[in-house]
Amino acid sequence: MRVHEFLNLVAQETRAGLPRGLGGFRTWKRYTLVQLFYARRSVHYEVWVRGKERMLEIGLHCEADRATNSALLEVFDAHLFEIKDALGERMEAEQWTSSWTRVHELMPYEKLDEATARAAGKRLAAMICVLQPMVAGARTSPSAPLLREEGGKMALSDSAPTRNKASSKARIDRNA
Repeated sequence: MRVHEFLNLVAQETRAGLPRGLGGFRTWKRYTLVQLFYARRSVHYEVWVRGKERMLEIGLHCEADRATNSALLEVFDAHLFEIKDALGERMEAEQWTSSWTRVHELMPYEKLDEATARAAGKRLAAMICVLQPMVAGARTSPSAPLLREEGGKMALSDSAPTRNKASSKARIDRNA
């Protein structure tokens, strides 16, 4: 499977795994990565195919201004136990560059195929269910509980806000 086909399938699988309130993300693709975002592209979920390492980097990237990124990292640090409890010990919240931050994990893969795309999409959907309420509530205070299981899928609690409006831009696809 070609990388762009794989990334399209990851985005589709992610959308299929999300509760109704979180399926309205937009996508932006470039070479070996796809970004999924809600309000602004500078804070986005990403799947990056790191081919030489045979790894997928899956997570949330905060590439906005330094103040926004630092505030979000403070929220993630404050909830790191809950994040790891919901998503596993491999999750890392870190200062990535001098101004960018991320919450992510590395997922090894053998080949880019439908099974790997389904697994990556399912994993990213779980991350979005946990992290997006924190992102949306970062200006005030994060809501608790953040998520609940509903029919085998992760669902937002009624008190967790979501944001899913964004302006249309080139190379952005609402339905990928």
